[in-house]
Amino acid sequence: MKFFTVYKPFYKNNLRLALPVILSQMGQITVQLADTAMVGRYGGEDPTPLAAVAFGTSVFFIVFIAAMGLSFGLTPLVGEYFAKDDKRYAAELLQNGAVLFMLTGLVASAALVALRPLLSILGGAMMDSGSDASIAEVIDMALPYYDTLVWSVFPAMIFFTFKQFLEGIGNTRTAMVVIIICNAVNILFNWMLIFGKCGFEPMGAVGAGIATLISRICMCVMIAAYFFRSKRFKVYTEALRMGAFRMRTMLRILKVGIPISFQMFMEASIFVVANIMVLAFGAHALSSYQIGTNMMNITFMIVVAIGSATTILCSHIYGQGNFADLRRTVYASYQLGLAWCVTAAVCFVLLRFVIPALFTANARVIELTATMLIYIALFQVSDCLQTVSISILRGLQDVKVIMPIVFVSYILINIPVGYLLAFKCGFEAVGLVMGFIVGLSCCAVLTVRRVRRDIARLEARMR
Repeated sequence: MKFFTVYKPFYKNNLRLALPVILSQMGQITVQLADTAMVGRYGGEDPTPLAAVAFGTSVFFIVFIAAMGLSFGLTPLVGEYFAKDDKRYAAELLQNGAVLFMLTGLVASAALVALRPLLSILGGAMMDSGSDASIAEVIDMALPYYDTLVWSVFPAMIFFTFKQFLEGIGNTRTAMVVIIICNAVNILFNWMLIFGKCGFEPMGAVGAGIATLISRICMCVMIAAYFFRSKRFKVYTEALRMGAFRMRTMLRILKVGIPISFQMFMEASIFVVANIMVLAFGAHALSSYQIGTNMMNITFMIVVAIGSATTILCSHIYGQGNFADLRRTVYASYQLGLAWCVTAAVCFVLLRFVIPALFTANARVIELTATMLIYIALFQVSDCLQTVSISILRGLQDVKVIMPIVFVSYILINIPVGYLLAFKCGFEAVGLVMGFIVGLSCCAVLTVRRVRRDIARLEARMR
Protein backbone atom coordinates (compact mmCIF):
# COMPACT_ATOMS: atom_id res chain seq x y z
CA MET A 1 0.00 0.00 0.00
CA LYS A 2 2.86 2.39 0.84
CA PHE A 3 4.46 1.52 -2.50
CA PHE A 4 1.32 2.58 -4.38
CA THR A 5 1.00 5.77 -2.33
CA VAL A 6 4.57 6.75 -3.20
CA TYR A 7 4.12 6.18 -6.93
CA LYS A 8 0.49 7.29 -7.28
CA PRO A 9 1.26 10.92 -8.31
CA PHE A 10 3.81 9.65 -10.87
CA TYR A 11 1.27 7.21 -12.33
CA LYS A 12 -1.19 10.10 -12.61
CA ASN A 13 1.33 12.37 -14.31
CA ASN A 14 2.14 9.69 -16.87
CA LEU A 15 -1.43 8.61 -17.53
CA ARG A 16 -2.63 12.23 -17.85
CA LEU A 17 -0.39 12.52 -20.91
CA ALA A 18 -0.53 8.88 -21.98
CA LEU A 19 -4.30 8.31 -21.99
CA PRO A 20 -5.00 10.59 -24.99
CA VAL A 21 -2.11 8.93 -26.82
CA ILE A 22 -3.45 5.51 -25.82
CA LEU A 23 -6.88 6.41 -27.19
CA SER A 24 -5.37 7.63 -30.45
CA GLN A 25 -3.17 4.51 -30.64
CA MET A 26 -6.23 2.37 -29.99
CA GLY A 27 -7.88 4.16 -32.90
CA GLN A 28 -4.92 3.32 -35.12
CA ILE A 29 -4.98 -0.26 -33.90
CA THR A 30 -8.70 -0.43 -34.64
CA VAL A 31 -8.01 0.67 -38.22
CA GLN A 32 -5.24 -1.92 -38.60
CA LEU A 33 -7.52 -4.61 -37.24
CA ALA A 34 -10.35 -3.42 -39.48
CA ASP A 35 -8.04 -3.50 -42.52
CA THR A 36 -6.94 -7.02 -41.67
CA ALA A 37 -10.41 -8.29 -40.75
CA MET A 38 -12.19 -6.70 -43.73
CA VAL A 39 -9.59 -7.78 -46.29
CA GLY A 40 -9.51 -11.25 -44.68
CA ARG A 41 -13.28 -11.53 -44.86
CA TYR A 42 -13.24 -10.24 -48.44
CA GLY A 43 -10.93 -13.12 -49.35
CA GLY A 44 -12.91 -15.73 -47.38
CA GLU A 45 -11.06 -19.04 -47.59
CA ASP A 46 -8.54 -17.49 -50.00
CA PRO A 47 -5.61 -15.98 -48.01
CA THR A 48 -4.25 -14.07 -51.03
CA PRO A 49 -5.84 -10.60 -50.35
CA LEU A 50 -4.72 -10.64 -46.72
CA ALA A 51 -1.24 -11.76 -47.73
CA ALA A 52 -1.11 -8.96 -50.34
CA VAL A 53 -1.81 -6.33 -47.66
CA ALA A 54 0.88 -7.83 -45.43
CA PHE A 55 3.50 -7.90 -48.19
CA GLY A 56 2.64 -4.47 -49.63
CA THR A 57 2.87 -2.95 -46.17
CA SER A 58 6.23 -4.57 -45.41
CA VAL A 59 8.42 -2.63 -47.87
CA PHE A 60 6.40 0.57 -47.41
CA PHE A 61 6.54 0.47 -43.62
CA ILE A 62 10.30 0.25 -43.34
CA VAL A 63 10.76 3.61 -45.16
CA PHE A 64 7.69 5.25 -43.61
CA ILE A 65 8.74 4.43 -40.05
CA ALA A 66 12.21 5.91 -40.64
CA ALA A 67 10.68 9.17 -41.91
CA MET A 68 8.21 9.26 -39.03
CA GLY A 69 11.01 8.58 -36.51
CA LEU A 70 12.86 11.68 -37.68
CA SER A 71 9.91 13.84 -36.58
CA PHE A 72 10.10 12.30 -33.09
CA GLY A 73 13.29 14.29 -32.52
CA LEU A 74 11.15 17.43 -32.29
CA THR A 75 9.34 16.39 -29.08
CA PRO A 76 12.23 16.34 -26.55
CA LEU A 77 13.67 19.60 -27.92
CA VAL A 78 10.32 21.38 -27.77
CA GLY A 79 9.75 19.88 -24.30
CA GLU A 80 13.07 21.25 -23.06
CA TYR A 81 12.32 24.82 -24.19
CA PHE A 82 8.69 24.64 -23.12
CA ALA A 83 9.96 23.83 -19.61
CA LYS A 84 12.31 26.82 -19.87
CA ASP A 85 9.33 28.99 -20.96
CA ASP A 86 11.15 29.93 -24.18
CA LYS A 87 8.15 29.97 -26.51
CA ARG A 88 9.95 31.86 -29.28
CA TYR A 89 12.56 29.15 -29.71
CA ALA A 90 9.88 26.44 -29.43
CA ALA A 91 8.08 28.13 -32.35
CA GLU A 92 11.36 28.28 -34.24
CA LEU A 93 11.74 24.52 -33.75
CA LEU A 94 8.25 24.00 -35.16
CA GLN A 95 8.92 26.22 -38.16
CA ASN A 96 12.21 24.59 -39.06
CA GLY A 97 10.86 21.15 -38.27
CA ALA A 98 7.95 21.68 -40.68
CA VAL A 99 10.32 22.48 -43.56
CA LEU A 100 12.63 19.61 -42.66
CA PHE A 101 9.86 17.03 -42.36
CA MET A 102 8.08 18.07 -45.55
CA LEU A 103 11.36 17.59 -47.40
CA THR A 104 11.68 14.24 -45.64
CA GLY A 105 8.21 13.29 -46.87
CA LEU A 106 9.17 14.06 -50.47
CA VAL A 107 12.44 12.11 -50.20
CA ALA A 108 10.68 9.15 -48.55
CA SER A 109 8.03 9.11 -51.29
CA ALA A 110 10.70 9.14 -54.00
CA ALA A 111 12.56 6.32 -52.23
CA LEU A 112 9.36 4.24 -52.08
CA VAL A 113 8.76 4.74 -55.80
CA ALA A 114 12.34 3.64 -56.49
CA LEU A 115 11.88 0.57 -54.27
CA ARG A 116 8.67 -0.54 -55.97
CA PRO A 117 10.43 -3.06 -58.27
CA LEU A 118 11.82 -4.70 -55.13
CA LEU A 119 8.41 -6.22 -54.40
CA SER A 120 8.42 -8.16 -57.67
CA ILE A 121 12.07 -9.17 -57.23
CA LEU A 122 11.48 -10.46 -53.71
CA GLY A 123 8.37 -12.30 -54.80
CA GLY A 124 10.22 -13.92 -57.69
CA ALA A 125 13.08 -14.96 -55.42
CA MET A 126 10.68 -16.57 -52.98
CA MET A 127 8.92 -18.50 -55.78
CA ASP A 128 12.30 -19.70 -57.04
CA SER A 129 13.12 -20.91 -53.53
CA GLY A 130 10.18 -23.28 -53.68
CA SER A 131 7.24 -21.49 -52.08
CA ASP A 132 3.76 -22.00 -53.54
CA ALA A 133 2.64 -20.43 -56.84
CA SER A 134 0.03 -18.24 -55.12
CA ILE A 135 2.87 -15.83 -54.26
CA ALA A 136 2.61 -14.47 -57.83
CA GLU A 137 -1.01 -13.54 -57.15
CA VAL A 138 0.01 -11.93 -53.86
CA ILE A 139 2.55 -9.71 -55.67
CA ASP A 140 0.08 -8.69 -58.37
CA MET A 141 -2.45 -7.66 -55.71
CA ALA A 142 0.14 -6.00 -53.44
CA LEU A 143 1.52 -3.54 -56.04
CA PRO A 144 -1.56 -1.29 -56.47
CA TYR A 145 -2.11 -1.34 -52.69
CA TYR A 146 1.51 -0.23 -52.21
CA ASP A 147 1.10 2.59 -54.75
CA THR A 148 -1.78 4.17 -52.80
CA LEU A 149 0.24 4.08 -49.58
CA VAL A 150 3.13 5.97 -51.21
CA TRP A 151 0.85 8.98 -51.83
CA SER A 152 -0.02 9.11 -48.13
CA VAL A 153 3.54 9.79 -46.87
CA PHE A 154 3.67 13.56 -47.48
CA PRO A 155 0.41 14.45 -45.66
CA ALA A 156 1.37 12.06 -42.85
CA MET A 157 4.67 13.92 -42.31
CA ILE A 158 2.83 17.25 -42.02
CA PHE A 159 0.55 15.67 -39.43
CA PHE A 160 3.49 14.29 -37.45
CA THR A 161 5.16 17.72 -37.40
CA PHE A 162 2.26 19.25 -35.51
CA LYS A 163 1.63 16.13 -33.41
CA GLN A 164 5.20 15.95 -32.11
CA PHE A 165 5.30 19.69 -31.41
CA LEU A 166 2.06 19.54 -29.44
CA GLU A 167 3.33 16.55 -27.46
CA GLY A 168 6.44 18.55 -26.60
CA ILE A 169 4.33 21.27 -24.96
CA GLY A 170 2.35 18.61 -23.10
CA ASN A 171 -0.72 18.59 -25.36
CA THR A 172 -1.62 15.05 -26.36
CA ARG A 173 -5.38 15.56 -26.69
CA THR A 174 -5.49 17.46 -29.98
CA ALA A 175 -3.81 14.68 -31.96
CA MET A 176 -6.05 12.16 -30.19
CA VAL A 177 -9.23 13.85 -31.41
CA VAL A 178 -7.90 14.22 -34.96
CA ILE A 179 -6.74 10.60 -35.13
CA ILE A 180 -9.99 9.17 -33.78
CA ILE A 181 -12.13 11.17 -36.23
CA CYS A 182 -9.92 10.28 -39.19
CA ASN A 183 -9.75 6.62 -38.18
CA ALA A 184 -13.54 6.53 -38.30
CA VAL A 185 -13.28 7.98 -41.82
CA ASN A 186 -10.74 5.27 -42.68
CA ILE A 187 -12.99 2.44 -41.50
CA LEU A 188 -16.00 3.90 -43.34
CA PHE A 189 -14.08 4.09 -46.63
CA ASN A 190 -12.67 0.60 -45.96
CA TRP A 191 -16.20 -0.76 -45.86
CA MET A 192 -17.27 1.14 -48.99
CA LEU A 193 -14.18 0.47 -51.11
CA ILE A 194 -13.15 -3.06 -50.07
CA PHE A 195 -16.62 -4.56 -50.41
CA GLY A 196 -18.06 -2.17 -53.02
CA LYS A 197 -20.76 -0.35 -51.07
CA CYS A 198 -22.57 2.94 -51.82
CA GLY A 199 -22.12 2.57 -55.56
CA PHE A 200 -18.38 1.73 -55.56
CA GLU A 201 -16.95 -1.34 -57.28
CA PRO A 202 -15.39 -3.93 -54.91
CA MET A 203 -11.67 -3.13 -54.77
CA GLY A 204 -10.39 -5.58 -52.16
CA ALA A 205 -6.86 -4.82 -50.93
CA VAL A 206 -6.38 -1.64 -52.99
CA GLY A 207 -9.57 -0.23 -51.47
CA ALA A 208 -7.92 -0.46 -48.04
CA GLY A 209 -4.96 1.53 -49.39
CA ILE A 210 -7.16 4.28 -50.81
CA ALA A 211 -9.03 4.52 -47.50
CA THR A 212 -5.71 4.99 -45.70
CA LEU A 213 -4.71 7.76 -48.12
CA ILE A 214 -7.99 9.61 -47.61
CA SER A 215 -7.72 9.41 -43.82
CA ARG A 216 -4.12 10.70 -43.76
CA ILE A 217 -5.02 13.69 -45.91
CA CYS A 218 -7.84 14.45 -43.48
CA MET A 219 -5.46 14.16 -40.51
CA CYS A 220 -3.02 16.62 -42.07
CA VAL A 221 -5.68 19.22 -42.90
CA MET A 222 -7.50 18.95 -39.56
CA ILE A 223 -4.51 19.29 -37.23
CA ALA A 224 -2.96 22.18 -39.22
CA ALA A 225 -6.28 24.05 -39.39
CA TYR A 226 -6.91 23.59 -35.67
CA PHE A 227 -3.40 24.71 -34.71
CA PHE A 228 -3.50 27.95 -36.71
CA ARG A 229 -7.08 28.84 -35.78
CA SER A 230 -6.98 28.01 -32.05
CA LYS A 231 -6.38 30.85 -29.58
CA ARG A 232 -4.55 28.38 -27.31
CA PHE A 233 -1.62 28.25 -29.72
CA LYS A 234 -1.65 31.92 -30.73
CA VAL A 235 1.49 32.57 -28.70
CA TYR A 236 3.34 30.12 -30.98
CA THR A 237 1.79 31.17 -34.30
CA GLU A 238 2.61 34.83 -33.56
CA ALA A 239 6.23 33.85 -32.84
CA LEU A 240 6.62 32.35 -36.32
CA ARG A 241 8.68 34.64 -38.55
CA MET A 242 10.46 34.49 -41.89
CA GLY A 243 13.89 35.08 -40.40
CA ALA A 244 13.59 32.01 -38.18
CA PHE A 245 14.63 29.53 -40.88
CA ARG A 246 18.07 28.46 -39.73
CA MET A 247 20.22 25.57 -40.84
CA ARG A 248 21.64 25.37 -37.32
CA THR A 249 18.16 24.71 -35.90
CA MET A 250 17.43 22.05 -38.51
CA LEU A 251 20.75 20.36 -37.76
CA ARG A 252 19.89 20.35 -34.07
CA ILE A 253 16.60 18.61 -34.82
CA LEU A 254 18.45 16.11 -36.99
CA LYS A 255 21.02 15.50 -34.25
CA VAL A 256 18.24 14.19 -32.01
CA GLY A 257 15.97 12.84 -34.75
CA ILE A 258 18.45 10.74 -36.73
CA PRO A 259 19.29 8.31 -33.86
CA ILE A 260 15.56 7.98 -33.11
CA SER A 261 14.84 7.38 -36.79
CA PHE A 262 17.66 4.84 -36.95
CA GLN A 263 16.30 2.97 -33.95
CA MET A 264 12.77 2.86 -35.37
CA PHE A 265 14.13 1.86 -38.78
CA MET A 266 16.14 -1.00 -37.25
CA GLU A 267 13.21 -2.18 -35.16
CA ALA A 268 10.89 -2.05 -38.16
CA SER A 269 13.51 -3.86 -40.22
CA ILE A 270 13.47 -6.99 -38.10
CA PHE A 271 9.71 -7.29 -38.50
CA VAL A 272 9.77 -6.43 -42.19
CA VAL A 273 12.66 -8.82 -42.93
CA ALA A 274 10.73 -11.52 -41.08
CA ASN A 275 7.66 -10.58 -43.11
CA ILE A 276 9.62 -11.03 -46.34
CA MET A 277 11.21 -14.31 -45.20
CA VAL A 278 7.77 -15.63 -44.28
CA LEU A 279 6.98 -15.57 -48.01
CA ALA A 280 9.20 -18.65 -48.36
CA PHE A 281 6.59 -20.61 -46.39
CA GLY A 282 3.59 -19.56 -48.53
CA ALA A 283 0.50 -17.38 -48.33
CA HIS A 284 -0.92 -19.19 -45.29
CA ALA A 285 2.20 -18.44 -43.24
CA LEU A 286 2.17 -14.81 -44.44
CA SER A 287 -1.48 -14.41 -43.45
CA SER A 288 -0.74 -15.89 -40.00
CA TYR A 289 2.19 -13.56 -39.55
CA GLN A 290 -0.01 -10.58 -40.52
CA ILE A 291 -2.53 -11.48 -37.81
CA GLY A 292 0.28 -12.01 -35.31
CA THR A 293 1.76 -8.63 -36.24
CA ASN A 294 -1.56 -6.96 -35.50
CA MET A 295 -1.56 -8.53 -32.06
CA MET A 296 2.03 -7.35 -31.46
CA ASN A 297 0.92 -3.86 -32.45
CA ILE A 298 -1.89 -3.86 -29.90
CA THR A 299 0.50 -4.27 -26.99
CA PHE A 300 3.30 -2.25 -28.58
CA MET A 301 1.19 0.80 -29.38
CA ILE A 302 -0.04 1.09 -25.78
CA VAL A 303 3.53 0.85 -24.50
CA VAL A 304 4.53 3.47 -27.09
CA ALA A 305 1.84 5.76 -25.60
CA ILE A 306 3.26 5.27 -22.11
CA GLY A 307 6.72 5.84 -23.57
CA SER A 308 5.58 9.03 -25.32
CA ALA A 309 4.31 10.39 -22.01
CA THR A 310 7.61 9.41 -20.41
CA THR A 311 9.57 11.25 -23.11
CA ILE A 312 7.52 14.40 -22.44
CA LEU A 313 7.95 14.17 -18.67
CA CYS A 314 11.68 13.46 -18.91
CA SER A 315 12.19 16.31 -21.41
CA HIS A 316 10.45 18.72 -19.00
CA ILE A 317 12.60 17.50 -16.10
CA TYR A 318 15.68 17.87 -18.31
CA GLY A 319 14.70 21.40 -19.30
CA GLN A 320 14.10 22.46 -15.69
CA GLY A 321 17.35 20.86 -14.53
CA ASN A 322 15.66 19.45 -11.41
CA PHE A 323 16.26 15.67 -11.33
CA ALA A 324 14.87 14.91 -7.87
CA ASP A 325 11.79 13.16 -9.30
CA LEU A 326 13.47 11.55 -12.32
CA ARG A 327 13.94 8.09 -10.80
CA ARG A 328 10.33 7.71 -9.66
CA THR A 329 9.02 9.11 -12.94
CA VAL A 330 11.03 6.48 -14.79
CA TYR A 331 10.10 3.59 -12.49
CA ALA A 332 6.40 4.50 -12.66
CA SER A 333 6.58 4.26 -16.47
CA TYR A 334 8.21 0.83 -16.32
CA GLN A 335 5.54 -0.40 -13.90
CA LEU A 336 2.64 0.84 -16.03
CA GLY A 337 4.12 -0.71 -19.17
CA LEU A 338 4.83 -4.07 -17.55
CA ALA A 339 1.35 -4.27 -16.02
CA TRP A 340 -0.16 -3.85 -19.48
CA CYS A 341 2.19 -6.23 -21.32
CA VAL A 342 1.89 -9.08 -18.82
CA THR A 343 -1.91 -8.82 -19.01
CA ALA A 344 -1.80 -8.87 -22.81
CA ALA A 345 0.59 -11.84 -22.84
CA VAL A 346 -1.79 -13.90 -20.71
CA CYS A 347 -4.69 -13.01 -23.04
CA PHE A 348 -2.67 -14.04 -26.10
CA VAL A 349 -2.05 -17.49 -24.65
CA LEU A 350 -5.58 -18.08 -23.37
CA LEU A 351 -7.28 -16.77 -26.54
CA ARG A 352 -4.76 -18.04 -29.10
CA PHE A 353 -7.41 -19.93 -31.11
CA VAL A 354 -10.15 -17.33 -30.69
CA ILE A 355 -8.10 -14.35 -31.91
CA PRO A 356 -7.20 -15.63 -35.42
CA ALA A 357 -10.77 -16.82 -35.97
CA LEU A 358 -11.82 -13.15 -35.86
CA PHE A 359 -9.76 -12.49 -39.00
CA THR A 360 -10.09 -15.59 -41.15
CA ALA A 361 -12.03 -18.80 -41.61
CA ASN A 362 -8.99 -20.71 -42.92
CA ALA A 363 -8.19 -23.57 -40.51
CA ARG A 364 -4.48 -23.73 -41.42
CA VAL A 365 -4.03 -20.01 -40.76
CA ILE A 366 -5.85 -20.26 -37.42
CA GLU A 367 -3.72 -23.16 -36.21
CA LEU A 368 -0.43 -21.55 -37.23
CA THR A 369 -1.38 -18.17 -35.73
CA ALA A 370 -2.29 -19.87 -32.44
CA THR A 371 1.24 -21.26 -32.19
CA MET A 372 2.79 -17.88 -33.06
CA LEU A 373 0.78 -16.15 -30.33
CA ILE A 374 2.45 -18.27 -27.65
CA TYR A 375 5.89 -16.99 -28.67
CA ILE A 376 4.60 -13.45 -29.18
CA ALA A 377 3.44 -13.55 -25.56
CA LEU A 378 6.93 -14.54 -24.42
CA PHE A 379 8.67 -11.39 -25.68
CA GLN A 380 6.14 -8.88 -24.31
CA VAL A 381 8.17 -8.05 -21.18
CA SER A 382 11.39 -7.50 -23.16
CA ASP A 383 9.58 -5.37 -25.74
CA CYS A 384 8.09 -3.25 -22.96
CA LEU A 385 11.42 -2.67 -21.20
CA GLN A 386 13.29 -1.70 -24.35
CA THR A 387 10.49 0.58 -25.61
CA VAL A 388 10.12 2.50 -22.34
CA SER A 389 13.92 2.68 -21.88
CA ILE A 390 14.40 4.16 -25.35
CA SER A 391 11.63 6.68 -24.63
CA ILE A 392 13.44 7.75 -21.46
CA LEU A 393 16.71 8.18 -23.34
CA ARG A 394 14.90 10.34 -25.92
CA GLY A 395 13.54 12.60 -23.22
CA LEU A 396 17.01 13.00 -21.73
CA GLN A 397 18.44 13.58 -25.25
CA ASP A 398 20.86 10.68 -24.76
CA VAL A 399 20.10 9.25 -28.19
CA LYS A 400 23.46 8.51 -29.83
CA VAL A 401 23.97 5.37 -27.72
CA ILE A 402 20.69 3.95 -29.04
CA MET A 403 22.15 3.35 -32.51
CA PRO A 404 24.85 0.79 -31.62
CA ILE A 405 22.53 -0.94 -29.15
CA VAL A 406 19.75 -1.51 -31.67
CA PHE A 407 22.16 -2.43 -34.46
CA VAL A 408 23.70 -5.20 -32.37
CA SER A 409 20.38 -6.39 -30.92
CA TYR A 410 18.25 -6.27 -34.05
CA ILE A 411 20.64 -6.81 -36.96
CA LEU A 412 23.52 -8.87 -35.56
CA ILE A 413 21.42 -11.01 -33.20
CA ASN A 414 17.69 -10.99 -33.99
CA ILE A 415 17.71 -11.55 -37.76
CA PRO A 416 20.41 -14.28 -37.80
CA VAL A 417 18.79 -16.15 -34.89
CA GLY A 418 15.38 -15.97 -36.55
CA TYR A 419 16.82 -17.19 -39.85
CA LEU A 420 18.59 -20.14 -38.21
CA LEU A 421 15.51 -21.18 -36.26
CA ALA A 422 13.22 -20.85 -39.29
CA PHE A 423 15.32 -22.31 -42.11
CA LYS A 424 17.98 -24.47 -40.44
CA CYS A 425 16.22 -25.78 -37.34
CA GLY A 426 12.89 -26.48 -39.05
CA PHE A 427 10.63 -24.14 -37.06
CA GLU A 428 9.67 -22.31 -40.28
CA ALA A 429 7.51 -19.16 -39.78
CA VAL A 430 7.30 -19.71 -36.02
CA GLY A 431 11.11 -19.65 -35.84
CA LEU A 432 11.13 -16.07 -37.14
CA VAL A 433 8.88 -15.03 -34.26
CA MET A 434 11.11 -16.91 -31.81
CA GLY A 435 14.05 -14.80 -32.99
CA PHE A 436 12.33 -11.70 -31.61
CA ILE A 437 12.57 -13.11 -28.09
CA VAL A 438 16.38 -13.13 -28.28
CA GLY A 439 16.84 -9.78 -30.06
CA LEU A 440 14.38 -7.78 -27.96
CA SER A 441 15.73 -9.26 -24.72
CA CYS A 442 19.25 -8.16 -25.64
CA CYS A 443 18.03 -4.64 -26.42
CA ALA A 444 16.06 -4.50 -23.16
CA VAL A 445 19.10 -5.40 -21.03
CA LEU A 446 21.39 -2.86 -22.72
CA THR A 447 18.93 0.06 -22.71
CA VAL A 448 17.88 -0.49 -19.09
CA ARG A 449 21.55 -0.40 -18.08
CA ARG A 450 21.99 2.88 -19.94
CA VAL A 451 18.93 4.42 -18.27
CA ARG A 452 20.25 3.47 -14.82
CA ARG A 453 23.59 5.07 -15.68
CA ASP A 454 21.90 8.30 -16.84
CA ILE A 455 19.76 8.54 -13.73
CA ALA A 456 22.79 8.11 -11.46
CA ARG A 457 24.75 10.72 -13.44
CA LEU A 458 21.98 13.33 -13.42
CA GLU A 459 21.15 12.78 -9.75
CA ALA A 460 24.81 13.34 -8.94
CA ARG A 461 24.43 16.90 -10.31
CA MET A 462 21.94 17.63 -7.55
CA ARG A 463 24.36 16.77 -4.76
